[in-house]
Amino acid sequence: MKQGPYSRFLVQRLVFLFVGNLLLLLAIRLLLRAGGSFADVLKRCGPDVAPVILAGLGMTGIIFTGAIDLSIGSVIVVAGTVFGILVQSGFGPPVCFGASLIASWSLSMLNGLLVRSLKIPAIIITLAGLTFYRGAALILAEISIPNFGGNISIPDEAFHSPGKLYAGRILFVALAAALLWEAFAKTPRRWLALGSSEEACRLLGLAPGRILQSAFFASGIFLGLAALIFVTRVQYIEPARLALSFELQVIGAVVLGGTNIFGGEGSFAGTALGAFFLYFTSQVLTYAEVNPYFQEAVTGAIIIGVIGLDCALHRRRKLLEELA
Repeated sequence: MKQGPYSRFLVQRLVFLFVGNLLLLLAIRLLLRAGGSFADVLKRCGPDVAPVILAGLGMTGIIFTGAIDLSIGSVIVVAGTVFGILVQSGFGPPVCFGASLIASWSLSMLNGLLVRSLKIPAIIITLAGLTFYRGAALILAEISIPNFGGNISIPDEAFHSPGKLYAGRILFVALAAALLWEAFAKTPRRWLALGSSEEACRLLGLAPGRILQSAFFASGIFLGLAALIFVTRVQYIEPARLALSFELQVIGAVVLGGTNIFGGEGSFAGTALGAFFLYFTSQVLTYAEVNPYFQEAVTGAIIIGVIGLDCALHRRRKLLEELA
């Protein structure tokens, strides 16, 4: 059953996440000790969660089509390594920022091209990319930086402005653009149509390969912004450790936001709310002084539990639709 552009299930998920985020913020406010500033918590949340939301917007479009990209964390590693190498080589901030964006977008496009041309499921292609890209980044750093010791130092604050000064603004503009695009453009609806039925797309005269490629194209833009913020918020670029498990956080936010992991249903707004929900959950655990290792276990359990439950619910809904 549809309610406007969203199904009843998706509307319920959005309401649940909106209320859940408010309750988590209330819990944080109550847990703040004397001297703590709730305003500072609100000020930090946007920049802190920006990389996950931005990458999630791109992932949402891909999952709309019924595909997935498991290599996004390793793509960020390549973008960060390229960024660090250029900094060490004496290039200015604009060149380094642009190269990071282009590296992310190019690898996302490459993933889409490989999936489209080889006719191999995206999960297989990008699972290979998950290890290949990180390894390639390490090789690139080893070749380009004399006596590479495992990390690249970025001491000049001029190279940290996107992540430390403008992350919130970048997130706001990108999210607003994504929501407007989803509301008024044809492309997101074509992604959803492909995820619902590839055969139906063909019967309508649409080209599934081009639609899928366009999803990876858009994902590369959002992922590029995510990478730019991610790598400019850290003092050291460590290819072996950078963005570990980042793809799990992003997929968790997307699925928690109500996007069907099998494609054909979802929303950009849900992805943003899902990312904030996971972030605020971790903050509540931090302010409650829960053991950091237990925090990671709880957050991981939430993500895996949500994905598993979501898969089960969507299978049940599909079965009921087929029996109706």
